[in-house]
Amino acid sequence: MQSQAADQAVVLAPVVDARAAVGRRFRGALIMGPCLTVIVLAAWLAPKSAGYGTHRELGLPPCGFLAQTGYPCPSCGMTTSFAAMAHGHLVDAFLAQPCGMLLFLAVVVMATVGFGELTTGRDLIRYLHPGLWWVVGAVSAMLLGWGFKIAYGLATGILPVQ
Repeated sequence: MQSQAADQAVVLAPVVDARAAVGRRFRGALIMGPCLTVIVLAAWLAPKSAGYGTHRELGLPPCGFLAQTGYPCPSCGMTTSFAAMAHGHLVDAFLAQPCGMLLFLAVVVMATVGFGELTTGRDLIRYLHPGLWWVVGAVSAMLLGWGFKIAYGLATGILPVQ
């Protein structure tokens, strides 16, 4: 009786599909690679004390919106926030762009998930429950961060930029 139950347990146990594991490892590498690149690049950059402009170190042009209006665009301060987070300057990162802090942490989480999938072959990304709510949350956070950056700039006299 017990051997029959043991045989059934073995038959009912999930079978690991080696091809699926290889695919998940590949996906893990595809996730981890760009995320690590962003983290290393952010650590290489020196965050600007103005709270924006760090992207200029990459050879990119100045923000046209800021130059025309004197006010930051919704993404102003993102690169500075990432660089400040990579250097462990949390307050500077928040003041540069609060959403940048959240996005940097999301990149770190994704790099970790990618590493986990690469090393184990397990489907770890499913635990993040990707979906439309991520996009809505990211856009909302960016707009709230932009509002904070403008309000903080007006309150401290930093804005408008001359």
